[in-house]
Amino acid sequence: MIFIPGFIITLATFPGVIVHEAAHQLMCRFTGTPVLKVCYFQTGNPAGYVIHDEPSSGWKHFVISVAPFLLNSIVGLLICLPVALAHEGMGIVNLLLGWVGFSVAMHAFPSTGDANSLWAAIRKPGASWLLRIIAFPVVFVIHIGAVLSVVWFDAIYAAIICFGAPAAFLEMIA
Repeated sequence: MIFIPGFIITLATFPGVIVHEAAHQLMCRFTGTPVLKVCYFQTGNPAGYVIHDEPSSGWKHFVISVAPFLLNSIVGLLICLPVALAHEGMGIVNLLLGWVGFSVAMHAFPSTGDANSLWAAIRKPGASWLLRIIAFPVVFVIHIGAVLSVVWFDAIYAAIICFGAPAAFLEMIA
């Protein structure tokens, strides 16, 4: 197993951190949850953050927490799609698109802070049973993803999203 210090990975994949935080901020605005402070990227820990007021419902908390998974996965896939469709090889533009798309997809998983915050929200009195049923496995998967990141699970996920999925789709339609 290759060990690379976290700050080097963060520097190499900074576009993903920016999109991850933008997803949180976008969903805060979409749900009407006031945003107090945003840091799209820094070299410290955490690499970025969005501080917001308490969402007015558990469902809004859920949407804000899982937004990076959906947005980063979709954006990473869309950025890498031209690379998968390219027939002329790996030119500089394709390398750049591949790096940006991979970086974005690599930061798709919400943080353990997002999971812990969501866990607290679903344990509050008045949280709906449907929300609890849906959010409990999500919190569990986020924590599993964090544990597996030490064996490059986030990079494997990004490779599947950015290169595996488009290749499988192209093979399917061919």
